[in-house]
Amino acid sequence: MISQSDSSSAEQLARALGWNDALDLREIRRGETRLNVAKASIAGQPAAMFAKVVSRNGYDPTESAALFGYHASVEWGVVADDEGIRVFNPHWLLKEDWYTLPKIHWADVAQHGNILDGFTPEALVSRQLSNVASRIEEPTGFLSPVDDALVDRLDRWREQALRYARNSFRVDDLLQTLYAQLFVLRTVEDRKLEADIPAVEQVLNGPEAIDWDLWDSLLGQARARIGSDLFENDVARSIPEHVVSGVIRDLYSPQRVPGRNARYDFSWIDADVLGLAYEKYLATVLHPISLPSQVDLFLPPEREVERRSVRKASGAYYTPKYITGYLSQKCVDKHFAKSADIEPPAVIDFACGSGSFLVAAVDKVLSHLRKRDAGRSWARELVDAGKVVGIDIDQKAVTAARLHLWQRLIEEPGALPLPSLASVIVVGDGLDRSTWGELDKKYDIVLGNPPFLATSHVESRDVLEARFQTAKGRYDFSSLFVEQAVNVLAPDGWLGLVVPNRLFRGRSGAPLRAMLSSQTNLATVVDFESTRPFDADAYVGCVVAQLDRGHGQRPDQVRVIQVKSLEAEFIAAILLLADSDGVSNRPDIVRSFMARRPDGDEPWLLLSEGDQIARIQIEEVSVRLDTIASIPQGIKTGANDLFIVDVESVDDAGLCRVRNGLGESFIIETGLIQSVIYGSQLRRFEKVFAPSRLIYPYKNGVPISEGELQSHYPHGWSYFSRNRSFLSSRMSLKKTNGRFYELVWPRDETWLRRPKLLIRDLAPRTAFAIDPTGETFLVGGTAVVPQDPEILWGLFAYLNSATINALVVQTTPQFRGSFQKFEPQHIQSIPILDRFIEDEHLVGHLGDLAQRICLTIDGSEERSALENAVNTLVAEAAAERGLNVDA
Repeated sequence: MISQSDSSSAEQLARALGWNDALDLREIRRGETRLNVAKASIAGQPAAMFAKVVSRNGYDPTESAALFGYHASVEWGVVADDEGIRVFNPHWLLKEDWYTLPKIHWADVAQHGNILDGFTPEALVSRQLSNVASRIEEPTGFLSPVDDALVDRLDRWREQALRYARNSFRVDDLLQTLYAQLFVLRTVEDRKLEADIPAVEQVLNGPEAIDWDLWDSLLGQARARIGSDLFENDVARSIPEHVVSGVIRDLYSPQRVPGRNARYDFSWIDADVLGLAYEKYLATVLHPISLPSQVDLFLPPEREVERRSVRKASGAYYTPKYITGYLSQKCVDKHFAKSADIEPPAVIDFACGSGSFLVAAVDKVLSHLRKRDAGRSWARELVDAGKVVGIDIDQKAVTAARLHLWQRLIEEPGALPLPSLASVIVVGDGLDRSTWGELDKKYDIVLGNPPFLATSHVESRDVLEARFQTAKGRYDFSSLFVEQAVNVLAPDGWLGLVVPNRLFRGRSGAPLRAMLSSQTNLATVVDFESTRPFDADAYVGCVVAQLDRGHGQRPDQVRVIQVKSLEAEFIAAILLLADSDGVSNRPDIVRSFMARRPDGDEPWLLLSEGDQIARIQIEEVSVRLDTIASIPQGIKTGANDLFIVDVESVDDAGLCRVRNGLGESFIIETGLIQSVIYGSQLRRFEKVFAPSRLIYPYKNGVPISEGELQSHYPHGWSYFSRNRSFLSSRMSLKKTNGRFYELVWPRDETWLRRPKLLIRDLAPRTAFAIDPTGETFLVGGTAVVPQDPEILWGLFAYLNSATINALVVQTTPQFRGSFQKFEPQHIQSIPILDRFIEDEHLVGHLGDLAQRICLTIDGSEERSALENAVNTLVAEAAAERGLNVDA
């Protein structure tokens, strides 16, 4: 337990509370109130701050510490003085003031161990302090993070600029450049890096006006003393004057932040925070709508503004800091592990977006280099030597990346003048190295989050398929970017990339899996499973791999990290710990294990040793499902709107009136229609009810001839003839040379008319329905048709059990909403215990339970009890054979 003797400095206070890693030490001053501060981070993410009061005069120390903590994005803080300590949260509010707990006097410290113990790194990761504090007093409000607050205000001014600009052409682009200039100027000002450059607020001339002479002088000073190509152009004069004035004011005055004279201090804001604010700002673009007819010539023009998201359209989603931090640290540490004096790595991200990976990599590289020489200008050397390279096809993203990196470089000693980044962060096509110029070379580390964008509508598919070996089948841009990363890696170089997790098991990922397994040594595979790191319908993973030069022994294992939840504050630290030793004190967040290294293009079966042993044991006491049942896929018509109909009425003459998917009502012979169900209509543990009919021009699985259709089914022939042009246009039919009225994939009628189990392609778990009479055809989905129909009901229960689901989901691709993909290749290898095959009593008991379940209501207690009985029976059958499957 800490005591007053541990509070002689902020650093000592932090050490006493368990912080042994490097701390960011500084003094903060508001008026004559001075605080000695230590900021602590976990895996690069700000976590806590510790402050010791040096002097006080005019400003409350706790208020000052909280204002710093808000800027620094820390979770919790503590201020110590001669009387005791006070704990605060810089993002919570209590009655419109900073959230603080009652002061703890030094004599009473021992009585408040539950609070102070919450400041240890381990406790902050598990949110212990937040939970304890909430029980003492609930916060009454919350402050937006500083990046969100900045984005909100700047976004409002952007809309104003487009609404009132005399000429809206490129106003949005110009305003983004102005924001970048002002961010750097405010940082230089608050860090006191250049005394001759005046404060930006001095150019304000009244509530909504600018002193343009002072602005010209300020910009000239910036060009001369700050340097970089950021200040080459004066864009402010092309923006409405009241907008420029308002933006400058908002970069000094935060909204809703408590305390007296609260002002933004850009020396307290990390480069990552400002970079995040800028990339959030770039996530949308505003488009002006034409001006209305002007009513009053003396009023400024006012136009409507339309807001559009650029993320989904481009497949680009800015990467959470815990992912950039984890992948950057992993790859940079791997590089420096080769030797103590190795050259700094050359790092590239050729889909760099706002540069978050580049800034994270620079941060990790500098932490290694400072250990060699703390006073050397390493950051400038990295840029000058071309060790930090970013490429993006979007000019706005390149501007954001340069700003982000400049903000990081400003934090280094001897930062000014800032280096030009025009030659190392450039506009180019990440997939076309000819656009990279002199940057087309080999790199030690490739990082990035490539766009998840389908190529189905891209005009250059032929060019891509000629250039990339992974451009096969249903590929998207992410596969091509991963291949490009391998192509530009230097010998023994490392890549750390975000990828769609369908790569791991999906059919479309086969070419990329083959390339990765043959040309790299996979070190780590992270699967975020059904969690969603991005604000998008994107389900992702990460791969960390080293280029394989073909020398020496290849590792036969790979680290696998399965992310179960994102409900922790410090995911990067949890990932790094899980990757280092596989031990995590947060099993609710991640599961980590070593798996056999995958090979070839087959789906990656990434199983722990325990899971592998269990599968081997299961194979010894079971047979594959496809040995006792056929597993075909359902019909494909190629034109569901024309072939799938609803019956409106039936007469005694063998005719019925039906309505197709286009809303057309017509007469057709009942001999041409067949009960049918879509795979998407199937429900777990339910008897099939066929709501629709399929127009089926076949007899005994053979297409009816045109002559027979005309003579025996004139209504059907008339219907087909009316729609001949549409039916003949089906591409799949042209490949099979079928008649225009045939189905594109009719399937074998023998199994269609047999008792069977049915499952849709996507389901959250094994979800079989049953067609016990064999009267229903299937469109889409997959069927299981047992050779022995006597086991149908028992097999129905067995396949829907929790034990079998736990085995199947290990091999199925995962999609949004925790849905799994169930196709024949995933179903055919389901193990059928020999006990199930040999024990008629077990099959009968399971079958009886299944029939009773079908009579209950989904979600009812009765159904739940019956399903538990099924799960228990199957689990006990597995346990009797020495198997322990975690269901």
